[in-house]
Amino acid sequence: MRVTTGMIFDSGVSSMQKQNARLLETQQQASSARRVLRPSDDPVASARALEVSQSKGVNALYTANQGYATDALRLVDSKLGAANDILTYVRTRAVESGNGAYSKSDQAAIASDLTQQFEALQSVANSQDATGDYVFGGYRSNAQPFTGGLAGGVTYQGDQGVRTLQISASRNLPITSSGDQIFNNIRAASGSAFALSASSNAGTGLVSGMTLSSYNNHNYEIQVSNAVPGPGVAFTAFDTTAGGAGVPVTPGLSATGDKTLTFGGGSVTLNISGAPVAGDSFTVSTVASTFDVLGNFVQALNSGVATATRFGSSQAIAGMDAAQESVSVVRSGVGSRMVEVDTQQNINSSLDVQYTDTLSRLEGSDSASLVSIISNLTQQKTYLEAAQQSFMKVSNLSLFNYL
Repeated sequence: MRVTTGMIFDSGVSSMQKQNARLLETQQQASSARRVLRPSDDPVASARALEVSQSKGVNALYTANQGYATDALRLVDSKLGAANDILTYVRTRAVESGNGAYSKSDQAAIASDLTQQFEALQSVANSQDATGDYVFGGYRSNAQPFTGGLAGGVTYQGDQGVRTLQISASRNLPITSSGDQIFNNIRAASGSAFALSASSNAGTGLVSGMTLSSYNNHNYEIQVSNAVPGPGVAFTAFDTTAGGAGVPVTPGLSATGDKTLTFGGGSVTLNISGAPVAGDSFTVSTVASTFDVLGNFVQALNSGVATATRFGSSQAIAGMDAAQESVSVVRSGVGSRMVEVDTQQNINSSLDVQYTDTLSRLEGSDSASLVSIISNLTQQKTYLEAAQQSFMKVSNLSLFNYL
């Protein structure tokens, strides 16, 4: 075969280009500390590495959610702690108000103090997070959950929803609690109940005493209407638990002038002081709102009626105990979920190490592979230099060099 000068040059250039390409690829492997840079380098390892990389990315998302969950739970725990501090203070003041030596002005001073505590508790219940969402509003996190105030009563505007974050493939973790569950569903001790006047009442009637006998744990609403015939008012009791029809109640007068109502088959005797008017209502229930119990207590303190103040004090103590129990139950759940997040963070951290180790083995980024890559780089550099030197010598083989 005839070998021309052009063939010599083409062959030499082609050889050097191939060596350059191989050297460049090895340089990239050395600089990235990876053996597999593209699927063609190792199709099987490349496919497996893609799966592991995707799992590692999902694991990173779960880790981020765990951080968000920890922040949210810490905020809830902090707010519940603040609420518990307020409830403890209110209970202390309720015990103090039972001091028989206190004058009406002393009781009024306590009422003024507890009015501020009422507003502080409502502020805690309306807490927002860093993004402006209401913590205790359920799914309706963009609307203030507790509206109103001491005069007209507090109304819950949220829902019963509980927001969650996915912290693992199989776990959606609750990060909030419904404010209705925490503040509006405090439960009286077994065999007892809360007796409250409605915050919207226009009259001066206040509950000043209650006696329970063989109480059946039913809830009752006592409505006030005009007495027919004659002046005064009439009382009708409704069993709201059984959904029964109202039963007219004829009030008698005790020695103190309080109205004494007996209903529920004789299981409930209720004393009402002051002058209720038509349209007013009172409730006897095993479940009540923290705000209603505290609001009734403040009204009783401001009324100056000793019987109402004493009853309001005892009921406030029981109500704050029940409210603290409600807060404690939710707070213990928050603490358990924080422990769960910590555990899951440890699991995710271990998974991330495993994924990194697997990728290292698949892509050849361990120390042994790196030594092999550097060895290949040195070898290919030698091959390239040899190709360059041989090309220089062959390219000088010309008769013109001997003329």
